[in-house]
Amino acid sequence: MDANRLSRGLGWWSVGLGLAELTFSERLCQRLGFRGRMELVRAHGVREVLEGVGLLTRRDPRPWLWARLAGDVLDLCVLGVTLRRVEVPIAWRLAGTLTAVGLTLVDALAVRGLRTQQRGDVIGMDLSPEPRESWRGSSLAEEVGTRELR
Repeated sequence: MDANRLSRGLGWWSVGLGLAELTFSERLCQRLGFRGRMELVRAHGVREVLEGVGLLTRRDPRPWLWARLAGDVLDLCVLGVTLRRVEVPIAWRLAGTLTAVGLTLVDALAVRGLRTQQRGDVIGMDLSPEPRESWRGSSLAEEVGTRELR
């Protein structure tokens, strides 16, 4: 999958999740056993919305993907507290934790994909040895000594 497309999808996911955390913070606190901690859930929601907007509006998604990855670590720490709370149903504990772990893996893959994709990219130049479609058969391709593509 294209890393830029994945980062845009993660941007929309972040905005949606952040808005849900802002809108339903009281219910999330009840479900996860964080009564009286609505500010914490709302802070996570604001963080998610900012990361999502950053991914959707900026040309370079790398800093925003790293921010998502750091936020995932925070989410996992907070959800780690819920794993020990017996008053929270096991289904909610596992669902929250598995979702956060899954998203952390997706974020890590997106960061890795962008790093791999941009490794050979120098100021937008393609460094592959073969000519691109746009200049195949042109005199420029012959001048630089590339062989004819078949």
